[in-house]
Amino acid sequence: MGFVAVLLTIAIQLIQSRVLSTSSVVLDLQISAENSSTFSTPGYPLVPYSNDASYEWRIQAPDGLRILITFIAGRTEGCCDRVQVIDGGDIIGKFSGKIIPGTSRLSKGNSLHVTFSSDEAISFAGFEAKLATATCGGNIEVVDDNALELTSDGWPNAYGNNEKCFWVLYGRERKQIQLDLIEGSTEPDNDHIEIFNGLSIIARRSGDITMESFIADSGILILSFHSNDQEVEQGFRSAYKKAKCGFNATASDTPTILSTPFYPSLYPDDLSCEWNMNAAADKLIELTFMEIDTEDCCDFIQITYDSDETRQLSGKIPAGLVFTSTNNNLRLSFNSDYRGSGPGFRAVLREVDPTSSCVYSEFVGETPKNISSPLYPYIYHNNMSCQWILQANDQYIIRIDFLEVKTQDCCDIIRIRESGQRDFTLSGDTSFVWTSKNNYVEVIFSSDSSVVNKGFLATVQSEEPVCQSQINIFANSTTGYFSSPLYPTFYSSGVTCVWNLMTGWGKKVVITFLEGILQGNTYIRVYDRSGPVLRLSGTIIPGTSRISTYDFLVINFVTDHSGSAAGFRASYHDANYGQNYEVSKAPMILSPPFGFLDCFWILYATEKNQVYFESLQGNYLLSGDYVEIFDGTTLLAKMSGLTVTKVIFTSTTGFLKVHFHGNYLVSGIKVKYRYRLQRSK
Repeated sequence: MGFVAVLLTIAIQLIQSRVLSTSSVVLDLQISAENSSTFSTPGYPLVPYSNDASYEWRIQAPDGLRILITFIAGRTEGCCDRVQVIDGGDIIGKFSGKIIPGTSRLSKGNSLHVTFSSDEAISFAGFEAKLATATCGGNIEVVDDNALELTSDGWPNAYGNNEKCFWVLYGRERKQIQLDLIEGSTEPDNDHIEIFNGLSIIARRSGDITMESFIADSGILILSFHSNDQEVEQGFRSAYKKAKCGFNATASDTPTILSTPFYPSLYPDDLSCEWNMNAAADKLIELTFMEIDTEDCCDFIQITYDSDETRQLSGKIPAGLVFTSTNNNLRLSFNSDYRGSGPGFRAVLREVDPTSSCVYSEFVGETPKNISSPLYPYIYHNNMSCQWILQANDQYIIRIDFLEVKTQDCCDIIRIRESGQRDFTLSGDTSFVWTSKNNYVEVIFSSDSSVVNKGFLATVQSEEPVCQSQINIFANSTTGYFSSPLYPTFYSSGVTCVWNLMTGWGKKVVITFLEGILQGNTYIRVYDRSGPVLRLSGTIIPGTSRISTYDFLVINFVTDHSGSAAGFRASYHDANYGQNYEVSKAPMILSPPFGFLDCFWILYATEKNQVYFESLQGNYLLSGDYVEIFDGTTLLAKMSGLTVTKVIFTSTTGFLKVHFHGNYLVSGIKVKYRYRLQRSK
């Protein structure tokens, strides 16, 4: 256990010891006009409050000020452990169970008492609250469907300087509250109104006040007003009421989300909501339910068509249920009884053209554009079939980057169709890059009658074909570099790229793959005159190397349609001499021929073997001569002079590269090495 964890454990134990040994606590808190402060049950949130506890906080503010208490968060035993806010002799707030963040009360004077009591049974984390001072405002329980007026002090005459007012509006059983700002003015930029939905600010207004409506779906709306010591204006006039659950919605191509209050948390009891939906005269309305989970017996969703035909739903219903209107109107209502609830529902509203089919034609240019399954990122429908016809300019190909695919793996299929090629299919939970052979592609998406999901999102763009001809590269003593097309972003699918690495007569070419990731059946194959000398796929071990038998190497990079990844990056240079050795158990002596300046030996082992390399004692290198030994791209040693003792190196990558740089006249007689296999552990 780390030092910090030990200290934390000790601190928690001390808090628990103090809390559990204290059944009744009285604390006095002083707050100033300038600063706010916080307080909580002891140990919150790490340590639950103790059983049979009684806490009292006596809060005092300077004369002439009032106290605003706001609960940041809280959880108590719902039946039996209670928080009470007391103003004078009146209980102005009583809370238990889960306390909604933002729950607030304002005192009438400069003192406030908060009490908390627990019984002998279950305990929870408790609560945390913050305190601030105010000059005016009030607590308003919103119970009326009809609007009631709320104004700044002095309205319609000017408000005062240095006002700091809070009106706390709260509804019974978390009913939503609507506040309408109607008219007024404040000193621009300095005096302002702020509106909170619980703890979250939803509006800040300064200057001229115009008609505007706000909804607090938490059941708590706080209206604050602040003025400075400069100019004053008229103030504001507003009205509040219980918010109607639901609204009038106009369907469009852009999906609109409808849901029960507090979704995916439980909706309130005794709820009545209505959404009246309309579309353009020549359109229909489509309503797709992503989830339905209500009390089966008693809480109902009702869909009413213009002909007064209705459909009623309740209980738990799988995602994907779709309703389409018979004309451009549709009504959705939801009613719950006085007890028992659930998450409710979430649905997507959009307009549809009754004459259109799910076929889209897109001209594909070099600027990426999005295509997606209908309603993405929400759920697609059952039994649908959609087609995207993609066309680019002549001499261009089409690249499709599937950024997200989430479909039923067995049965809901994306099919890519291209002339002269086999159809390619895609499904499940994946991402993918597809590149066409020509400038015309069809993408077809179909679903069956069972499970539905998000669908897919892809970008399409045109690009010039890659690797249309072989690339010739001349290697010399200076190291050069090349990489797969688009590296390090995803390479294109279905292409073959060829690089011809050549050097001068009598020399050889050394290639080293520095890094790379290949997906699926994509591979790299290296050839020299004798045939293939290396094949790579998957994750490439950095430093993988080969040297040519003669004066050239050919590198083939072949991608398929099974996936895409970053590709590879490689380096190349020439050499005077060198060989590739597949290491066996029998030792071999490596000796550079006479008169060669730079020699490379690539020692590689079969899978699960390591290359074991030792230098012989007594080797002597002249001044300026040296031997370098690499394990992959890591330099293990650079040796020169007299080798007095045996030096041993073991690879971790399965291969070693030995580079000898020697004097032109005497290099052939001074250095010898040998190697053998060592089974990896």
